[in-house]
Amino acid sequence: MIVAVSTLVTLVGLWIVLRKYLTAGTTVVTLLLLMLGTNFFLMSVYSGAIQASILLALMVLVVWMTRRWHEKPGWAEAIIAGLAMGCLIFIKPAGFASILLFFFWGAYNKETFNKKWHLFKDNPEQVILIFSLFFTGLLLRMIFPQAFEGTLLSDYVQYKRAFYFLAPNLWMVLFSIKNGWLIYTPLVLISIPGFYLLAERNKRIFYVTFLFSLTFILFLASSPDVTTPDNYSQSRMTEIFAVLFIPIGYFVSWVQEGRWLRKTAFGLILTALVGLNLFQTWQYQTKILNPSVTTPEYYRAAFLKTHVSMETRMLQEFYTMDMSSYLTDESDYKISTIAFRDFENDPSGFKGHIEDKIVYRGKGAIRLDTSLRFTPTVSTPISKLPSTYPLGFRLSAVVYSETEFRDNPASLVITLMHKGQPYRYKARPVVEMHPEKGKWNYVSLEYVIPRQPDPAEELSLYVWYTGKTAMYVDDVKVEIFEPKK
Repeated sequence: MIVAVSTLVTLVGLWIVLRKYLTAGTTVVTLLLLMLGTNFFLMSVYSGAIQASILLALMVLVVWMTRRWHEKPGWAEAIIAGLAMGCLIFIKPAGFASILLFFFWGAYNKETFNKKWHLFKDNPEQVILIFSLFFTGLLLRMIFPQAFEGTLLSDYVQYKRAFYFLAPNLWMVLFSIKNGWLIYTPLVLISIPGFYLLAERNKRIFYVTFLFSLTFILFLASSPDVTTPDNYSQSRMTEIFAVLFIPIGYFVSWVQEGRWLRKTAFGLILTALVGLNLFQTWQYQTKILNPSVTTPEYYRAAFLKTHVSMETRMLQEFYTMDMSSYLTDESDYKISTIAFRDFENDPSGFKGHIEDKIVYRGKGAIRLDTSLRFTPTVSTPISKLPSTYPLGFRLSAVVYSETEFRDNPASLVITLMHKGQPYRYKARPVVEMHPEKGKWNYVSLEYVIPRQPDPAEELSLYVWYTGKTAMYVDDVKVEIFEPKK
């Protein structure tokens, strides 16, 4: 719902802003480029970036209300613009750049700055309100730097130090093979000739849009958040689209004004850029691409591929890789079951926890509650596993709870054990798999051992319960994935 409303505000607001400068046809094409040629598609269709969606809508409101206020100052425009800017800076430091839009809108020389000064003098109360709302957001950000931790507005890793000067992460933001903006959203390169055209055709908004875009990128590259490779195609850059698609719209207009050769050549280029974005988005959704583990070698090997072999996946960074992405194509493996527990008989040491009324199938299931937090551990010595690596494992079970799983949490756990101590530990909360209360739900966890560990070590797999009311588990199964080659 949040993403849907944000998307609607973004599209309606950008339509109104762009129509001020571009024809209806050009505006439609420009919005299609936004929807299909950037991470806006992933964000809107798959609802994968709530914060980015909200921030983009807020920035569109800033641009929209700023333009309206400069045409005809009004209290409604001032309040909406001020609140949007205050929210932007409160949510993340890069929101500071939003105030530049209001301050420099329409000004580029002495004459236009004088006009702006007189506009401010004629409407002092509204100007003071806008700046007060903005600086309130800034002050709150300084007082409560981790205010959104644990909420829908916390897509980012929280750091005590929220800002570094001189944009030390600029190269990573733009060109990192994990999530570089220009690598996974190449359409934004069109903004470069777009700014040139905007400077020729509309100086009144060229300077402010260029200044905002440059400042926003530098502010973002000064944040430690962008060093975490968890945001495909730099979703933290998304709100810049509210401004960047103005010069892109001017480029589209220039293409449409040309003869057939210009239209054909640049039409093919734009189509290719959109197609590349959609294809890489599909690769991301199908776990062929994963920002956390992609290496240059893997990116080259997987480029424009609809299937990658086990050997190709070996080029990823193993020790931080998404295990399920490595095992996504089961045809690369020989899969066999190495353990199965249906709790038909009372396991030793679990007397009184075998349930015969609430069962998935058969005659028994195990009941986890405050007196029993773990299912019987499946423990396998490394020395008894196949000697071919990497090896994949899947722990699966069916679970049942009479209350909501978010209020009655549990996790699937797989870990290697070294002298009784866990390492290479992986857990997956059951609630991530969207189970329904009052029903039996299939849940699973994938795990990979990339290279042979100490043969004396063990692999342990179990379900860990941390809730307060009873949860039932049945048909615990452990499967092994052996490479066919």
